[in-house]
Amino acid sequence: MMSSRRVPKNVLFAVALAVAAGSVVSSGCGGSGARRKGKQSEARQWIDNPSSGKKDGNIIKIPQIGLEFEIPDTLYVFKNCEETGHSKGELESNKEWVTVASCSSAGVSSSDEDLGAAAPSSDSEMIALTFYLAPKERPVDERAVAFYRNQYQEAGLNIEDLSFNDGYFDKTGIYAKLQVMDETGNNAVREIQQFMFPYGDVLYIARMEYPFGDTRAIAQDWKAIMPYFRVTLAR
Repeated sequence: MMSSRRVPKNVLFAVALAVAAGSVVSSGCGGSGARRKGKQSEARQWIDNPSSGKKDGNIIKIPQIGLEFEIPDTLYVFKNCEETGHSKGELESNKEWVTVASCSSAGVSSSDEDLGAAAPSSDSEMIALTFYLAPKERPVDERAVAFYRNQYQEAGLNIEDLSFNDGYFDKTGIYAKLQVMDETGNNAVREIQQFMFPYGDVLYIARMEYPFGDTRAIAQDWKAIMPYFRVTLAR
């Protein structure tokens, strides 16, 4: 049975953002010096100077990064899908990550709480499935799984699944399902689902975080969205 002891949200998000976000832009193979070597692809240049795409019906297109995202007709939780403002550094630990598109849920906003609304339960907290684009600083292959496993374990995250997939919704990369633990290290309080898939010198990341035990149809929406997030870039 899970403990009712609450962990401050800022602590949980700090852990989640610092580690489960990926450690992709880390020391090790690559680095800023490595990025400057050789000619950068148009998608890699976009990260430093992002430009907006266009929406044609229910399809978001950003040709510079090879993206065509068809918003599914049926979504249960992440119903609000849109191209983001392409801001860099939304994740404190990964300043090079640029938001590309996001599908978010409805929830009780901070302004609603200020007006006296009830604090959101685990099933009413606003959450999102967000796609990022980042420089590829290290290989994302079967051998990289051990690197990420060590990173997550050292951060105290529980690893439910961490594996390399070469046919994950027509994408190749590393899938992770992780739990952020409470102060005792015995009880999961938040869950993170993430898939990293590289193309040339860039890396796409699909990521969502939500309260552990959330009963909304999060997994169904993930499976509905991922096949329609299509990238046409050389691997």
